[in-house]
Amino acid sequence: MKFESASKALEDMAKNLDEKSKANEAGKFAMEAIRGHIYYATGMQPLSAATTAYRGQGKPLQDTGALRDSITYELIGNNTASVGTDKVYAPIQNNGGTITAKKNWLFIPAAGTRQLQRAYGYSPTEVLNGLKANNYVYRVGRTICYRKRGTCEAGKVVYYLKKSVVIPKRRFFYLSDEEISQILSEVSNDIL
Repeated sequence: MKFESASKALEDMAKNLDEKSKANEAGKFAMEAIRGHIYYATGMQPLSAATTAYRGQGKPLQDTGALRDSITYELIGNNTASVGTDKVYAPIQNNGGTITAKKNWLFIPAAGTRQLQRAYGYSPTEVLNGLKANNYVYRVGRTICYRKRGTCEAGKVVYYLKKSVVIPKRRFFYLSDEEISQILSEVSNDIL
């Protein structure tokens, strides 16, 4: 009896290890497929003119790589892999929607603001406080501008103020039928 129960336990352990290995393979494949959707930007709307002016030419969702790199997977039990991201903005990027200002305004960066962010910090408060040391910062309608103190040169727009912004749907968090078939063929048992 002891031999049979030990043999059964070893068989169960081998089966569980095999299932865990397959779940690990499936999770890794799904994670890489979703990352690939972001990398190749297949079927996504191109960047808006305002975004291109702010950050230059490029593909959607690839400004810093943070969203793509945040796609990870973890094993839940021996036969389930969960793929996801911890980026709070991922759902609106994937599904599209409207972002509305919680207080007064959304600060939309203008062309040239990226260099200012590198110098002073990412947030509008950091940028504006940094600019105020050597510049005159002022508002004209729905724009925030700056110019050097003591000069008469035209001001440069640093932010556009908006009450809301529509984010286009840029679907990346999915597996195509082909990707699902590939995962299944990689991890399924051969049936003879």
